[in-house]
Amino acid sequence: MVAGLAQSLSDVSLGLSVMKVLLWDIDGTLICSGQAGERAINYAMEEVFGIRSSLEHIDYRGRTDRFIGYQLFEYYGVEPTPEHLHCFIESYLRHLESELPKSPGKTHRGVVDILQQAHDHPGFIQGLLTGNMRRGAELKLTFYKVWHFFSFGAFADDSVLRNELGPIALERAAEVAGHSIEPEKVYVIGDTPHDIECGKVIGAQTVAVATGAYDVKTLERYSPSVVFPDLGDTKTFWSWIENHNG
Repeated sequence: MVAGLAQSLSDVSLGLSVMKVLLWDIDGTLICSGQAGERAINYAMEEVFGIRSSLEHIDYRGRTDRFIGYQLFEYYGVEPTPEHLHCFIESYLRHLESELPKSPGKTHRGVVDILQQAHDHPGFIQGLLTGNMRRGAELKLTFYKVWHFFSFGAFADDSVLRNELGPIALERAAEVAGHSIEPEKVYVIGDTPHDIECGKVIGAQTVAVATGAYDVKTLERYSPSVVFPDLGDTKTFWSWIENHNG
């Protein structure tokens, strides 16, 4: 760890009895999977329903995997039964595992440094607040070697709707911490307007990053607590945390 970056985190005036929680989105925030997920979704539609689908007409960024499935079912005329959704998700996860190694993906700038620094600091816990199925999240983040940073999460398994995942993540954070967590001590980090909205539902501070499909100006229109072009400047990220300490 670079000494200056470590110092910037150690200087954050936390008070170790007051836990801070970082809740991370995955796609577009932590990683870029080189469209492995998108390909896996389309392959699943073809395998299960014989439909050569496209996500071009689907508002899928920041949605849950299950919600995306239902959107595709509506668009392509598939009956939205639980059985159809189950078969679609299972096929998607199989294809995702095989597609990840084929993609020129990456972790975004600064992400690994921030994850490691927060992991090493006793005043932080980190979890996932993501539209991925838990198994999909594990596949992606294990492939990019960052799964071990997360002790809990809220996933598409828990709800079809993204905005219902925040309270679940907050409850699980409290279980990990061993005490209740004040929402203003929670930082929801994501790259889409849906991430911002999801964080606001629980009264969390919302950290938007323009490393996905939305640029800084677009994200600013949704009034997050802060917008970063990316997380490459980790010192600035931790400085903001210090000055917005709940």
